[in-house]
Amino acid sequence: MEVWAGFVMGVIGSMHCVGMCGPIAFALPYDRTRWFPAFLNNYVYQMGRVLTYGLLGLAIGFVGRGFSLSGIQQPLSIGVGLIMMFLVLFPRIKFLNRFSGSITMKVSKLKSSMGLYMKKRGLSALFITGLLNGLLPCGLVYMDLLGALGMSSPVNASLFMVLFGLGTFPLMFAMGYLGNIIQPNFKAKIQKAIPVLVFCMGVLFVLRGMGLGIKYVSPSTNALSIEQTEVCH
Repeated sequence: MEVWAGFVMGVIGSMHCVGMCGPIAFALPYDRTRWFPAFLNNYVYQMGRVLTYGLLGLAIGFVGRGFSLSGIQQPLSIGVGLIMMFLVLFPRIKFLNRFSGSITMKVSKLKSSMGLYMKKRGLSALFITGLLNGLLPCGLVYMDLLGALGMSSPVNASLFMVLFGLGTFPLMFAMGYLGNIIQPNFKAKIQKAIPVLVFCMGVLFVLRGMGLGIKYVSPSTNALSIEQTEVCH
């Protein structure tokens, strides 16, 4: 799996971000009548969000690297792919709903902190708001973190998540100016496409772990072994 897949996920999944976090971007307290200050404030907020994704990717990348050093990178890739496909096919499993609810309760303090910073003005407050926004519970982010887990190194995992954030950047940046700019019908169509994309990514992770000798898609076992050796050094 190449890191650019994170960008593709971000571009297509940005419709989901518009629905979930778009209102937050539009509610940020900065003057939108002057283009440069508005641009700078919006940019700083969005980059805070992207930075959080990158740091999350880096953290989970070290977990994935531990699997790689243990020589189980291929089973890990297959496992990640199967989980992605399973979650798409069975999205309403009860224990997952309970897990999601538990997470939602635990982030109430995070939302409170975010609300405090949203009332403040200044680039630092906007940057911190972006950082905190990146930590809000989001199924799409969780899916991408699964993808980052299957990367070959912490750097690649972080880059995967940064590219995901940059993929969401254009629409979210526009939301910071214009509010709800997407027609509901179009948004609904894109929302339906997101599970398809996640399922396809899952298939690619499974193929990658199988080492079928297909260039870029499923490198041979020897190629993967070389990649893991490079990671170790």
